Amino acid sequence: MTDRTQIEKVDNETPGQRDELLNRLKASVPEAFSDGKLDVEALQALLGDKVEDGPERFTFTWAGKRDAMAMLQAPSSATLAPDPDNSINFDDAQHVFIEGENLEVLKVLYRSYFGRVKLIYIDPPYNTGNDFIYPDNFADPLDHYLKLTGQRTEEGDDTTSKTETAGRLHSGWLSMMYPRLSLARQLLREDGFVVVSIDDDELPNLIRLMDELFGEENRAAVLVYDRNRKNDAKLFSVGHEYMVVYARNRAWLKENDIILRAPKEGIEEIRDLFEKSRKKHGDDWAKVREDILAFYETYEEDDPRKPLARYRKVDERGPYRDDGNINWPGGGGPRYRISHPVTRKPVKLPTSGWRYPTRRRFLEVCREGRIVFGKDETTVPGVRSNMFDADVQVMHSVTFSYAQTAATQFADIFGGKKTFDNPKSYTDLERLVGYLSEPGDTVLDFFAGGDVPTDVETLKKGGVASPEP
Repeated sequence: MTDRTQIEKVDNETPGQRDELLNRLKASVPEAFSDGKLDVEALQALLGDKVEDGPERFTFTWAGKRDAMAMLQAPSSATLAPDPDNSINFDDAQHVFIEGENLEVLKVLYRSYFGRVKLIYIDPPYNTGNDFIYPDNFADPLDHYLKLTGQRTEEGDDTTSKTETAGRLHSGWLSMMYPRLSLARQLLREDGFVVVSIDDDELPNLIRLMDELFGEENRAAVLVYDRNRKNDAKLFSVGHEYMVVYARNRAWLKENDIILRAPKEGIEEIRDLFEKSRKKHGDDWAKVREDILAFYETYEEDDPRKPLARYRKVDERGPYRDDGNINWPGGGGPRYRISHPVTRKPVKLPTSGWRYPTRRRFLEVCREGRIVFGKDETTVPGVRSNMFDADVQVMHSVTFSYAQTAATQFADIFGGKKTFDNPKSYTDLERLVGYLSEPGDTVLDFFAGGDVPTDVETLKKGGVASPEP
């Protein structure tokens, strides 16, 4: 006899083949879609086919974009060769350092690493306003730019009395980034992420470019890093930079219920301190609290552990706070009666109603020891949060990470020697890599740049893992 509980339900309608095809195409080439619709001409351009002029439509383009597409499509004949003489622990190293032009290297890695990389982080050259220079020769000297944009003929005659040159630097930078980011996307796993450091000069263009290549729906976040204080600024002290984060396939992450969490930094230190202080002072919670508050005072302003200092009360369950908001978000919440445990009188209602939908749920939370009542019914109760119960968190989009701290970190690593110009904080990157990947995952940075020390002795002093073939 057939077990009806084991019969799989079949949809009444089969999936639309057109939608299925479009979804597969969008997953493969999101840059061929504009405003959510297939742009046939964009697809033709990606294939290298000639595109006929057509009606105007919304698109993101720049002088030299077709050249950038051609650069992407051009095959590479480069090969990789091991270099044991300039390596450390060549046979046992777990990392690979490849020296070469990064677009060529990405093409070489394409076949072996297609869909295998979990995280790509890059810190590309910022477009600071001077002539942009990069090996692709996308610097676009003024004459070349004017010819590309039709403002000057091949013979050198200007076609307009007022030439436009403002887009030249943006065009060169975008042409350099386009083929590299396109290849980067294809290297990512389905659950992968790409992170790009950038400043204000190219942030809007970078987002437009990545919206085209990765799909606007895969934009995960724009992280802000507060890096400097500039008291000599004329109007505003702009001292922050960004990290733009895109998922390879955000819909896949949602379908598979993937969430990102990281251990709260510093909790294990506090846990150890709490245990030692309790052995020393027993249940004298006032003295245990003094030890923990004194430790909080050692945190610098930009220390990622700083939020832990909000846990300023202590009992047998460790540091805690009891000022959590018990209001229903947005107003209009439930207004059931709750009696004070001592006076037995109804407590004061929160302004927008209780945050818990039913009285039964409120009492459950109360039995868990997470509701803190005032001395009498005239005070609205608070929600208790225990530090050791909440040891993971979602990463915040704003981080205080001062440039001087990063420079000092690297100077300490390299014995006081300045090795990198304007380094990123390695603790910021360590936190980001740990948040977006796991041990054993493949992580790629293809803009390590010429500032990386290449002599073996410097690498040894810095503790940098050696390359392997």
